[in-house]
Amino acid sequence: MSVTRIFLGSSEELRDDRVALGDFMGRLSDAYVGRGTRFSLVKWEHESIAVARHAGGKQAEYDDLVRGCDLALFLFHRRCGEYTLEELEVALEARSEGTGCSRVLVWLRALAPGERETPELERFRERMDAGELGVAYRRYADVREVEMDLLDELAAFGATMEPRRVDGWVCVGDEALVDLGA
Repeated sequence: MSVTRIFLGSSEELRDDRVALGDFMGRLSDAYVGRGTRFSLVKWEHESIAVARHAGGKQAEYDDLVRGCDLALFLFHRRCGEYTLEELEVALEARSEGTGCSRVLVWLRALAPGERETPELERFRERMDAGELGVAYRRYADVREVEMDLLDELAAFGATMEPRRVDGWVCVGDEALVDLGA
């Protein structure tokens, strides 16, 4: 069985998006397990007990988890915490060294009227715009946009079945993956 480990980093403000992506990844993995491929999402909610026991402290363990993944996804909205930035830098370093995270993907959730980015996120976005980090970002308004992008991105990791629309869903194999409804 081929297992693709995917790290998901974001701040607490995007908890609902992380939960939705966790559900999506579970359904995607179910669609491919019969073909010998599994997708395993690594996110801090799942790792908190193991991380608390790590000798180097919690963040050092999260950094090790990032290095051990094949793909790293990062979501930002209004703010970007120092730990999520550190995880992103670790993923980019692992990618450039060829020691993990062969793909690093960044999405910024669209701001609603009246919302503002924190100065830290604004500086981070400006660094991406200037090419300093070697990673681009995509904007999204709804987590389903991220899910649809991931269907394309994960083809490099064995997710090669053709998605199709069935009754308001995007399906792969027998699994309904993305709800296209309201």
